[in-house]
Amino acid sequence: MRSRLQWIHGRREHVVVERNRTYAAEVLVKFFVLAGLLYMPVLIFQWGEWIPFAGTSIYLLWELGRTKSALGELANLWNEQHQQRQESARSNSLK
Repeated sequence: MRSRLQWIHGRREHVVVERNRTYAAEVLVKFFVLAGLLYMPVLIFQWGEWIPFAGTSIYLLWELGRTKSALGELANLWNEQHQQRQESARSNSLK
């Protein structure tokens, strides 16, 4: 996923993410290409047909881990921003 994360500071903070194409479509295309590539040895060597799907499920788990870590990083950034705002508001109210 090629995206650009941009924080817009101000009274109403929000995050803008721009993408070239949808993330789900990109993952599905990679999934089917990988399944097709892994299916070739199944046809040639007469192996079990479950092998391509087992291999592609590993790819899906890897993508899930990437997404989870990216969302965790985004949540940490958001929490840092929110904590800084709370501390500045608290210090302003004590003055």
